Amino acid sequence: MILRSTVSKLREALLTASKTLRPPSSQRGLSPVQKQILRSLLDGATLKSHRYLDGGKEYVLHPLYGDATQVPLQEVQGLEEQGLLLSNHKFPAATLYLSQQGRRVYELE
Repeated sequence: MILRSTVSKLREALLTASKTLRPPSSQRGLSPVQKQILRSLLDGATLKSHRYLDGGKEYVLHPLYGDATQVPLQEVQGLEEQGLLLSNHKFPAATLYLSQQGRRVYELE
């Protein structure tokens, strides 16, 4: 006989595992904005996540030359969810880096 707590833990583990199993990023495709973000990072730009005490968050792309530009939140989060960007999780301004998978996906696009 299996205990209810064991079944509950197993169910939670399966749900967690199913959320991490995604189709390869290249099958989902990238939006034009996401492609530009990846291209900018390959060209040496820095992507920062600026977080505020009130809970606000914005992403700002800092190119090597020129002015920084704000990037749509959902575009960056989409790249993070696909595993194409990694963060150093610093507060208040985390830096996001292009992952190896991000490089491969950009080259395939």
